[in-house]
Formats: sequence, structure tokens, C-alpha cells
Amino acid sequence: MNLFRCMQAFILTVKTGSFAAASVSLNTSPQMIAKYIAFLENYLGLKLLNRTTRSQNLTEFGKQYYPKCLSILAEIQATKVLAQQFSEEPKGNLRISAPVSYGYYNLIPVISNFMKRYPKVEVDIQLSDRYVDLVQDNFDVVFRIGQLADSGLIARKLKPYQLTFAASPSYLAQHGVPSVPKDLEKHNCLIYQYMNPNKNDYLWPFMINGKKVNVSISGSLQSNETLVLAKAAIEGLGITMLPESMLSDAIRQNKLLPILQDFLPPAKEVHLLYTADRQRPSKHNIFIEFVVNAMS
Repeated sequence: MNLFRCMQAFILTVKTGSFAAASVSLNTSPQMIAKYIAFLENYLGLKLLNRTTRSQNLTEFGKQYYPKCLSILAEIQATKVLAQQFSEEPKGNLRISAPVSYGYYNLIPVISNFMKRYPKVEVDIQLSDRYVDLVQDNFDVVFRIGQLADSGLIARKLKPYQLTFAASPSYLAQHGVPSVPKDLEKHNCLIYQYMNPNKNDYLWPFMINGKKVNVSISGSLQSNETLVLAKAAIEGLGITMLPESMLSDAIRQNKLLPILQDFLPPAKEVHLLYTADRQRPSKHNIFIEFVVNAMS
């Protein structure tokens, strides 16, 4: 006998107070409802209802089983809704927030593939290194780099984000190649300036003897735009610390040379965040799974 049907019969019997009323909702007979309940009790090995000719009441076990049964059937219904969403072609606007460099070099290729596959989805992607509030700023999903604060949002872990160090061949020929992080004291470093400039802008992280160490740096050029720093490094103005994905093409073309590779800092965590909403449109669920599959 269908266990799902038996659980439905049990819930409706409790809600309506009788086999007869439950049978109307399930379009069957009171006798069949009784068989469903009997099967369920036999399956569980415990009575759910104390029945007399005039009334029926939940047993102590039935009182505990009933809310769990409600929860199980709600989850089954949720999976059915999810399947329906995935069977429909997603459409509508999807609003996304991501850090600038990560969005441009890591995320845009994935979004491009997603939009080619689902052409009815319109994407509004806002790139900014400032902290955005997913709910207050009206985003559907946001991408975060680094450790997460406890926000109550659902977080899906993606491939880590690695920083690397590089400089142009001309700069290194003129100023020498640093062999250890301390050598940076003699070099011009191209400094990324965060949205709210602070002393941390002048510290670069390294792994030295198995420990993370921040090394003080200085330089004559700073910017809040990573593209400016990458271009300045290619032009020979100094040493840069930027995402590996951002510098990989320039390194392949020998416009930049990687340095201090034995001291790279630990890769930063990356997460895709969204609200715990069972009623998310299909475009959200499909985009989330698409990104996780492509970027994990």
C-alpha cells in the first residue's frame, strides 16, 4: 500500500475528526481510510489512534508522530514544486552582486554560458567591492570573498580565490627579482585601496614557514580599481598583488612574470549567498545550481 497515501489519510483524519470526513477529501470510502490507518499502524508497529464507536483520539505516540508526518509531507510537496520549477523554462530578471575583479574575470564567463542556455532570463549584475545587503539592496544572489559573518543566509561554497604576485620583465630587469617577502621593502608596490582606505591597504599577506604573515609595503601608485593596478604592472611601474585569474593571460603572454610563488597566501573562500525561501522562482534555483556546478 502507498505509504504517502496512508500518511495523507492519517493527517486528514486528525484534521477533520473522522474517517468519513477524511474520505471526502481523498475521494474514497471511510472503510478505505480505516485500511490506510491500519496499514500505517502496522508499518510503524504502534497505534496512532484510540478508536471507539463515537470518537477517536491520538495516542501518545500519535501526538508525536502527527507533526513529523506534517513535516515529511510538506517536504515532499516542496520537492514536487522544485521539480515543476526546473521543468519550466526560466525567465525574468535576475539581480546579482559580486566583487569587481571576481565578477569580471570569474563570473562573467559563467553568466554568459547561463544566458546562452536560458535566453529568457535577463541579468542585472552589479560589480562593487563594497559590502551589499542582499535583502535591503534587493539582490537575488550575492557573491562574497573571505570569511562569512553569521547572516542567516544560505551559503554555497565555490572554488577558492587565489591571490598572486607579479611584475613586468622590464621592472624586474631594472630593480631585481625579490626572493623573499622582506625584499619588497626595496620595491615599488602597486597598492589596492579599499572602499574605506585604512592601514591594511599597506599590508600584503604571505605564508612564511607555514604561518600567515603580513608584510608592510609601500609604493607610489595606489588605486581602488584593480584593472588600473594590473595595467600599471604591465607598464613596468611596480609589483602587484592581484587575483590569479586576473593576471593569468598577461603571465601567459609574458607581459608579467609571477614572483614569490613559494610564499603565496592561502586562497580566500568564495560563497554564493541567497535567502532561505522555499518560494524562489525557478530562475533563481537553476542559476544557483548552474553556478555551483560550474565554479565548485
